[in-house]
Amino acid sequence: MIKNLTKGLAVAVCAASFTLASCSKQNDVVPVEQSVTPIQSEQTLRTAATTSTSTLKLGINGHPFGDAPYLATPATKQVEMIKGMGMNWYRINVVVQSDGTISQNSKNLFPELRDAAKNGAVNLLPMLYLKTLKESDSPETAYQKGKTLGANFAAKYGAYFEYYDLGNDLELDLLLPGTTGREIADYNPTKGKSVAYYLKGLDEGIKSKDAGAKTMIDAGWLHWGFLNLCTSHGVKFDAIGYHWYSDMEGAAAKSFKITDITVKLAELFPTKEIWFTEYGFRYKSTNASNEDSQSAFMTTFLNKCRNNPKIKVAMAYELFDEPYKSYQESNYGLYKWTAQYTNSAKKNAVSLF
Repeated sequence: MIKNLTKGLAVAVCAASFTLASCSKQNDVVPVEQSVTPIQSEQTLRTAATTSTSTLKLGINGHPFGDAPYLATPATKQVEMIKGMGMNWYRINVVVQSDGTISQNSKNLFPELRDAAKNGAVNLLPMLYLKTLKESDSPETAYQKGKTLGANFAAKYGAYFEYYDLGNDLELDLLLPGTTGREIADYNPTKGKSVAYYLKGLDEGIKSKDAGAKTMIDAGWLHWGFLNLCTSHGVKFDAIGYHWYSDMEGAAAKSFKITDITVKLAELFPTKEIWFTEYGFRYKSTNASNEDSQSAFMTTFLNKCRNNPKIKVAMAYELFDEPYKSYQESNYGLYKWTAQYTNSAKKNAVSLF
C-alpha cells in the first residue's frame, strides 16, 4: 500500500496548480480532499451498479501471515467473511526467500489459507515482497536475481496461483524530486533500470515454471510512468495493479482534470488488463462519521469500475482494522473490532457488496 503518499501528492498538486500560492507543511499531512458523494445518493448509485451487466470481480486485501488481527482469525473465517461480501479474490502479502520458499512464519500458515481458499472458491493473489531486490545492483545482476526467485517460487507454488503481483509500491523510491511520476523521465534512470531488469527476470522466471501464469506490476496516484519505464526495458507483464485512495480522487480531479482514473488508465494502457489491487478511504480522524464517508467514496469508485469494462477486478483495502497502527493505517478495514481480535462488526461499506 502507498503509505507515505500525502507529502508527494501535495507537492504534485502545488506544482500543477496556479491557484495555490505555496505548499505549506499542512499540505504534507492533509492533501486536497475529494468531494464525497452525498450519503443520500448511495442507494441510487448502488442500484445502478448492481443491476448493470458489469463483469467486474471483487476482492479485498489482507495480511494473513503477520498482522495480529489476521493471526487471531482462522483462515476459514477470513474466507467466509470474504465470500459473504460477494468477493472471490484475496490479495495477500508473501515474503519470498531467494530459493523461492515462503518465509518461515508464512510458510507455516500458508497451507491453512490455501485449503480454505480452495474450499471457499476464493482466488489468492500473492503480492511478492522481493527480498533479493537491490536498486544498486547492475541490471545484469538484478535480472538474474529476479529470474532465480521467480522460477523457484513458481516451481514450488505455481499450482496455487494464476496471477502474481510483482512487488509493491516499487516506484516510490525511484521518483525524482519535484516530479509527478507521469513520465519515464520522472524516475532515477540508474535505479529504475535495475528495478525493471529485476522485474523482467522475475516475470520470465515465473513463466518458465508456470506456463499459464500472468504477472502484474503496480503503481498508484499519477505514477503510470513507472509502468512505461518497465515496458521500455522489456518487462512483459500482463496486468496493471493500480492503487487509488480517496485523497487521490479529489487532488486528481482538481489539479489534473482526472475525474475518472479508470477511464484515464484505459486510455493509457489499452492492451493491458487493469486491476485496482488497492482502493480505499483515508480517515481524517477517528470519529465515527468517517464510516459514512468511507461508504460514500467506495460506492462512487465501484460504480466507476463497474461501468468500465476494461477494469477486471477491484480489491478493497482491507479486511480488518489494525488499531495498533496510526489512525489512517488503523482504520482501512471493512470490519472493526468490538472486542480486540475476538469480535468484529461490519462497517457501513460492507453493505455495498
